[in-house]
Amino acid sequence: MTRDEIIALLDSHDPLAAAAGLPVPDEVGWVRGDGRGVGVEEVRYGRGTTSAGIADRLLEIAGGTDAVRAVVLVPGDDSAERPGSWGTEDLLVTAVARRVLPDLAIRPDWTALGEQACQVAASFGADEWAIPEDVDADPDHLAAAVGARAVAR
Repeated sequence: MTRDEIIALLDSHDPLAAAAGLPVPDEVGWVRGDGRGVGVEEVRYGRGTTSAGIADRLLEIAGGTDAVRAVVLVPGDDSAERPGSWGTEDLLVTAVARRVLPDLAIRPDWTALGEQACQVAASFGADEWAIPEDVDADPDHLAAAVGARAVAR
């Protein structure tokens, strides 16, 4: 995808259109912990970002090294004027990231979005979860609910 195509998709504010044609993963990888570290890049979106900035970051990762294996999608911090992200924005950025980065694991930020939104994100291109150590979520149950199987990474 070109930068202009990515920006147009983000500016459409239509996560269903962005996800159209994307396959739902048959397996969802998961790790315990914050999911950051070597080989993991972040893409920030929501409050304080622009569509152009998101597009540039996605393209930077796409053109980067083979050492990147996963991308964590992180919404901006909440403020009195605006939450960090809107629910549809979370799904939109997930779908766009999947389109731009088809060979990388896409992880929504579990701490910011919560269990249910991360589960729904699997239908919009997410294929990996980083479940915090202090969260008692059952990845097998969550993955089965979206027609996938959980695979520990």
